[in-house]
Amino acid sequence: MEGIIIEKNKNGDLTATVSGIRLCSAYSPQKEAERFVENLKCSFEPSTVVITGPCLDYAAAPLKKRFGKIKLIAVHYAPELAGQSVWDKEFLSERDSNLAEELYSYLGEEEICSTLFCSWPPSEKIFAEEYRHAWSEIKTAVVKSRNVLATMTYFAKRWTKNALNFCLFSRKNAYIQKGTSAVLICASGRSLETSIPFIKKYRKRFFLIALSSALSPLHSEEIIPDLILSTDGGYWAKKHISFSLCNDYDVPLALPAEAACFKKFYDRTIIPLSYGDGCSEALIKECGYTNMHAYRNGTVSGTAALFAMDITEGPVFFCGLDLAPSKGFAHTQPNELENENSLGDFRLRTRETRIVPSTFQSPALSTYLAWFQNQDFHGRVHRLSDHFPFSNTLGSVDDVDWSYFENNAGTGRKPNFVYKNNDFKIEERKNQLASIVYAHIKDPEWIKNALPAEYVVMRRKGNESDGSLDEKMKDFCDEILRISLRAMEEK
Repeated sequence: MEGIIIEKNKNGDLTATVSGIRLCSAYSPQKEAERFVENLKCSFEPSTVVITGPCLDYAAAPLKKRFGKIKLIAVHYAPELAGQSVWDKEFLSERDSNLAEELYSYLGEEEICSTLFCSWPPSEKIFAEEYRHAWSEIKTAVVKSRNVLATMTYFAKRWTKNALNFCLFSRKNAYIQKGTSAVLICASGRSLETSIPFIKKYRKRFFLIALSSALSPLHSEEIIPDLILSTDGGYWAKKHISFSLCNDYDVPLALPAEAACFKKFYDRTIIPLSYGDGCSEALIKECGYTNMHAYRNGTVSGTAALFAMDITEGPVFFCGLDLAPSKGFAHTQPNELENENSLGDFRLRTRETRIVPSTFQSPALSTYLAWFQNQDFHGRVHRLSDHFPFSNTLGSVDDVDWSYFENNAGTGRKPNFVYKNNDFKIEERKNQLASIVYAHIKDPEWIKNALPAEYVVMRRKGNESDGSLDEKMKDFCDEILRISLRAMEEK
């Protein structure tokens, strides 16, 4: 920004002005910052403080003195004011920046809800537009965090129950040895249709990962994937996976233990994925499963992209990664959910009425798109189609056609499966799971995943638990064990 001047006053302290207007005191900027921090109102113990437009670094020391061991983050309105080592992290909030996604990616939902946000007053008027943009983005990040916590609270029992079912029923497992060939991931966006002939033509040149929603269109063209990947803990992904059961797919399935899966599928080969957190992490680890690391993401496509980069040294290509509304069907046909939903179509509730929502951008779709646009894939991930007219761009993911694939995919060694059976007696496993669950009643990681809202409140109080939280955790453990053991009796 033009007009920013940083200079020393007569005491040797740095001061800053913008177009002649002062961003901090010309005489005693340190005392000014101390008064600012003293007057901050905060009714909880923050683990992080985010200050917008802090000018120079004078507020850092008083903030750490008042709040102790906190993470300090500065959101600057001009690049000339950034680059100060006192901050744990710095962001630049300009008019076209995606600060909400950057904050969320760096802090996560629990940390954001334990963060104190404050603003350096002189910057609010001098950088008025940047100030409004920054706080609009902060609001977006906070609302997203609250929504994610609400979702986690709603699904906590289901996810942990899924993990218990995994440990009760899954015996045939595998992991993947890293290869050097190209990996192709198939999602089910409309652009997948353009690539079907080329997937057939070049099938031997890549390791093919099918996301669960892409199974039907691939099968209809007699294309068999090397691996099926699913991460959703709910019904819909499970419905897509059921397609492979009905068609006798002998293809390994990669999924985290918390993902939804029909009990019959546990007779197949499963590659356990580990996010490194949550109740499922302790369960699969203490039950002796060999798992592969995966990255938790709001969309299975995000998890698949990073997983593919881990299992090959070669390039990664995506087909069907549209992340945009479309006219008509949202997905390449056939689609298992469309097949089921179409059974309810009739004269007063037509197919056209049902699929209209897919023509509009949804908040979830916008979130997934923003994640891809802000992720650095270091030039290794490409979106592949036969000249499909995408309505968006995906940041570091470049759009390429099949001639690019032919010239740049190479050959190499495909990722290889190593199989491992997990043998156990069901009664012993049942007792083992009960012991694991009750041993973690006071584990902060379990509390965070089982009772995320209560966990955030506990953190805001300085990690002090009370008797009511212990009782809620006991009720949680009792219920998930009761549900899973009943499932064992029904199998």
